[in-house]
Order: sequence, then C-alpha cells, then structure tokens
Amino acid sequence: MEVKDIKKAFQEELEPVVIEVKGAKSAAEEAKKASDAATEEAKKAAGKVDSIEGEVKNFSIWQKSKDEADQKNQEALDKLIEDSQKKNVAVGTERKHFRDLLAESIQENAGAIEQFASKKSKDVAFQMKAVGDMTLISPTTFPTANVSVTDLRPGIIEQPRRRLHIRQLLSGGSMSGSHYAYVKEIAGEGAPAPTADGAAKPRLDLRLQEVSVPAETIAGIVKVSRKMLRDVQGLTTFLQSRLPEKLLRAEDEQLLNGDGTSPNISGITDAGNFTPFSGASQIWVEQLVEAITQLEEADRDVNGILVRPADYATILLNRASGSGEYDLPRELVTYVNGQLYVSGVPVFKSTAANPGQFIVGDWVMGANLIIQEPPILQFFEQDEDNVQKNMVTVRIEETICFPIYGNDYFIVGDFYGATT
Repeated sequence: MEVKDIKKAFQEELEPVVIEVKGAKSAAEEAKKASDAATEEAKKAAGKVDSIEGEVKNFSIWQKSKDEADQKNQEALDKLIEDSQKKNVAVGTERKHFRDLLAESIQENAGAIEQFASKKSKDVAFQMKAVGDMTLISPTTFPTANVSVTDLRPGIIEQPRRRLHIRQLLSGGSMSGSHYAYVKEIAGEGAPAPTADGAAKPRLDLRLQEVSVPAETIAGIVKVSRKMLRDVQGLTTFLQSRLPEKLLRAEDEQLLNGDGTSPNISGITDAGNFTPFSGASQIWVEQLVEAITQLEEADRDVNGILVRPADYATILLNRASGSGEYDLPRELVTYVNGQLYVSGVPVFKSTAANPGQFIVGDWVMGANLIIQEPPILQFFEQDEDNVQKNMVTVRIEETICFPIYGNDYFIVGDFYGATT
C-alpha cells in the first residue's frame, strides 16, 4: 500500500476515537459546570443553615430570658398572694397608700374646709373611708409640682422616714367595740395513754380562758395658719408628708415597749408577752440560732427576727478572731436580694428596735394589730390663742388594739457585749 492509502486508513480508524474524546471532553466540561453549580448551591444551603442555626440560638436565648422573667413574675405573684393572706386582704382588693386616701378625703371635704377657714362653720371633721397602707415605703415620689406658694422651694424638706414600721410585720384586723376579746387554751391536766381492756380511760382537762384587750388611742396635734388652710393643695401636701410618719413612730414604740398601763398598749417586751432568751452562746449569730431553736421547741413557727440596723451590720461583719476573715458559715447565714437570713429565718432591721436587743418571733400568729378607728383628721379654731394668732389646730389620731396571744410566741434577748 502506498503511504497515502496508509494515512487515509489510519485517519479513518482514528476518527471515531477523536469523536469519542471530544464527546468525553464535552461531557467533562458539562459535569464541571454541574459540579460548580452544585457547589454554589451547597454554599447557599450552608449559609441558610448557618442563618437558621443563628435564629435557633437567638430563640433559645430569648426563651431562656422569658422563662427567667416568667419565674420572677410568678415568685412576685406568689409573694403578693402570701402577703395578702397574712394581712387578711383578698387578692385583687385595692389597698391605697395612706397619703392617697388622705388626699382624697381632703379633696372630698374641700368645701367644708373652705367654709371653716372663712368662719362660715364652727368646726370640720372627716374620717377616711378605708385604712391606708401607711408603710411609707412606696416608691411613688412625693408630689410637689403643684405647690401654690411660688416664693418657696416646692415640697417640704422633712426629717428621714423610718424604713420599716412594726405594723409591717403583723397581721391586721378590725373591731367595732372598745375591747377585743378572744378565747385561748391554757395549760390543762392529763393526756391520752395506752389503756388495757376493762381499765378506766385517762381523763383530760382542757382549759380555756377568755381574754379581753382594750383599745387605746394614739393622737397628736399640729398648728397651721388660716392662710395655709385656704390653700387645700398646700394643706394636703403638708399633712400627708409628715403626720402619718409621726403617728407610726409613736405606734412603733407602743407595739414594742408599751407597758400596758392605760392609755399605753401592752407591747411585745411587756412582762408576760414574751419568753426571755435562755441561750449561753456569746457569738451573736449563734445567739439567734439558739433563740430560733428555743421558739421551735415550743412548736412555734419562727418567721422573723427584728434587730437595729447597727446590730444587723455587726452580724454581717463577723470576723474570725485569728485570721480576721469574714467567717459567717454559708450553710447557716445567707444574704439573698438584700435580705439577710439566719437558719432560713429573715432578719429585719428597723430603728424602732431597741439597741442591742433582738426579738425572734412568730409574727404572723403571735399577735394582731386590730384597728378600732382609722386615722382621723379634725380641725379646731377654739384652742389656746388660735383666734389671736389666726391659727387652726389640726389633730390626727387613731385607736388600735394589740392582742398578744401568749408568752411563747416571741423570744426577747440582748446581744452579748452590745451597748444598750
């Protein structure tokens, strides 16, 4: 064969191979394009997955925050219900602040006050329709924006208010008569015991005693000018800023230290209303634990300890005698949300408490603050030299009763080495 024929024959044999290679190349290019497209889609899908994971993470964070908020709200609601039950107030019942009730009462009687100020009537008196909260711990700011005396700084710069009043630790109630009577069980004789067939059964002597506690009045007066009396808004601001605090401080003293000789109330530290502390420890926090145990041994529910703020701080700052480290045992003493607890019992601080003294008690069941007459404001022109000096006497008073149901509801003691 000639070279020409050989070349032609070779080309004819090679041509299908070339076509096949070209086809394979084309298929490879198509496959590469498809692979690139798939890779791009995978990247987009991965981005969407990352985005979804981020959203899931953010949702988880939001859910956790929501659950914590729901828990706090539930705890606050539970505390509100518990406090309402302790104070014999149904949940949902509106309890207005004392100054709000006072302001409403003055506004409702504004006409009568103006007539009295203009000498069109001889006297004026009014009583609040409900007993106010009177805690004076409300976060509501003192209103002074509408004071009409433009030459003076708005509001009254007054003395500090007591942060905790004794009535805030007690359950409340009401009465209509001059005495509050109740029946309590006193020590009897006998007890149940195993008894054989045919034998006489043990006899029990359950003794009951009726007790009557008188209501007593706490009152005070203040003199204001007739010019101020004509300005109802100014009078409201003045009266609601100070008189309730003065009344409550006198009430605190009576609830704790009244000697029971009329017109004084028989307070917690009055003889027969408490059990003296019998512990032997000289370490303050241990004294409190011993007092708690002493009350629990009498089958009482210990729900509060009352001390002075300075003694409260001394407990917190307890140091080891050798190293000087703060060494209150964590299992015994805790401090949660600004509240000190000793052996699970909350410790309350108030300047109403006696220096160096502690009271460990069943404040819920041991006593009640019974209101016979809520705070009343009354105005008098005929008093001393009011007419000469154009003054008016304003009186605030309340009538309350304080039954303490036994001498084993409160333990009273003195901190070792404290200055009383």
